[in-house]
Amino acid sequence: MEVKHPEACIQCGTCVTVCPVEMVGGHAIVTFLADPEASDYSVWLCSSCWRCQEACPAGVNIYELMMEERRCQAAPGGYQDAFDSVLAGGLVLEVVQEELDQNRAAWGLEPVELPSPDLARVLLRRVWRTPRFSGGLPG
Repeated sequence: MEVKHPEACIQCGTCVTVCPVEMVGGHAIVTFLADPEASDYSVWLCSSCWRCQEACPAGVNIYELMMEERRCQAAPGGYQDAFDSVLAGGLVLEVVQEELDQNRAAWGLEPVELPSPDLARVLLRRVWRTPRFSGGLPG
């Protein structure tokens, strides 16, 4: 199913200029918004920063558009592994507290305590119990 370009979108490209994925050479959903003929983008390349949504002068619900298209496509390989990793350890990638503290100190930042893996599991289970995700946790 092809996603319909939103009528409210004025194709100004503001969303593209603030998208961190676009800044590093990727092509996210905002590529499609700026150019409805574009086919070289992925709705799976999103950092979920919401910059595009906040910057859109026309008020287009870019997040909902992206999620609508995601529901029509199979997730690329690796997404289930990342989700399983979050459920198992609270993070997609392992972060060692000591290394985090050293990196933050090098940048002149205060140390922060990583959340417990249990917190991520609790939050995910709450999200997956909402009507939008009534099927429960995947996997």
